[in-house]
Amino acid sequence: MKIRKHNKFLTLFLVNAALIGGCSDKPKSVATVGDQGVTQQELNAYYELKRIDKDNSELVTKAKKHYLESLAVSQAIESLPEFDTSKLAVELNEIKKDLLLSRYLNQFLETAVTDVEMRNYYAQNSDKYQSKQAKVSHILIRVAQTDDQATRQAKYSKAQEAYSKVITGQAFADVALAISEDKVSAKNGGQLGWIKEGAVAPTFSDAVFNQLKEKQISQPILTSFGYHIIKLEHTPKTVSQPYEHVKGNIKRTLRKAAKDTELARLKSTVSVTL
Repeated sequence: MKIRKHNKFLTLFLVNAALIGGCSDKPKSVATVGDQGVTQQELNAYYELKRIDKDNSELVTKAKKHYLESLAVSQAIESLPEFDTSKLAVELNEIKKDLLLSRYLNQFLETAVTDVEMRNYYAQNSDKYQSKQAKVSHILIRVAQTDDQATRQAKYSKAQEAYSKVITGQAFADVALAISEDKVSAKNGGQLGWIKEGAVAPTFSDAVFNQLKEKQISQPILTSFGYHIIKLEHTPKTVSQPYEHVKGNIKRTLRKAAKDTELARLKSTVSVTL
């Protein structure tokens, strides 16, 4: 028989799951539904689950009535001979496992990673939070993938013309303003500002970080954007990201490692036989 999901069953299950790990002494019942006793502890867990203000007697009374009536309905359904509860039991067990894991890991991870551990990780892995940066300007002659060979040759000639102008004494900024097809940087004399190594096209990055010297200008270099004439404005330098900027990533990294270790530990404490 097809089992229809019901929010009442889920709510009741969550309440019962909240009571896992309670006192070994059986609490006294404060109400009875059918042959099942209901404790104050169980009701309190339900109020907490539903965020009921316990100081509001009217809300507490309504919540208690709703809980007991829902429990009565679930008992009535479970007693029906045509209702198959086997699939429901499997589904609830899956919810239980997910809930146990989620609740436990949330509690475990609250104290699993400290600020001291995060700072130590930052210090021991400083290279991960460093990058080489260089200040550059460029003049761009755009090349489209659809350009034919003649068009590409004409654009290369235009790039060579721009290169000749700057190496024969014309101000790089003036040539960029007049010729560069990167209109945003052209307005600032071709300046791109500080760029990170590897954050641009490989040929562009290689020229900036491996070939050019400060104030040196490259011959036209082809990337997927077109031909670039690059000027290295400032020698590359290593820049470290402040701890405060990366501590969120570090925390996620350490929490994942702590989670994986704890899950492995938990699995090792219970034998599984196939």
